[in-house]
Amino acid sequence: MTSSILPTYNRTPLSFVKGEGAWLVEADGRRFLDMTAGIAVNALGHAHPKLVQALYDQAQKLWHVSNLYRIPEQEKLGDLLTEHSFADRVFFTNSGTESAELAIKMARKYHAEKGAPHRVEIVAFEGAFHGNSTGAIAAAGSEDG
Repeated sequence: MTSSILPTYNRTPLSFVKGEGAWLVEADGRRFLDMTAGIAVNALGHAHPKLVQALYDQAQKLWHVSNLYRIPEQEKLGDLLTEHSFADRVFFTNSGTESAELAIKMARKYHAEKGAPHRVEIVAFEGAFHGNSTGAIAAAGSEDG
């Protein structure tokens, strides 16, 4: 049978149905230490009661608002991040792919504004996964992302 899911990844024949902290539970009950953390986007682990409560509380108020509007909580987090890091500004993205694409665009814009528009090369690990956008795939020299 052909899957309705686009085959962008070589899927391992495991079906995780539950997470507990750093552990994943397979449909057959086996436990695995989560060494990938959702491809590095789930560093907080699975189902921590405080995180679950924070998500529940937020879902009771507001699910999603476009960046076309001011978002006080987003601004508060942005202030905290800039206060405690090197950055003057932050930009929140939805994925690592989007972050990599934005980094490429920002680097090119920076050099264009500094009078060096010819500086277009991107440092990346050849053949590594840097996202599924055209820029990230091209930077890594990967044929299939």
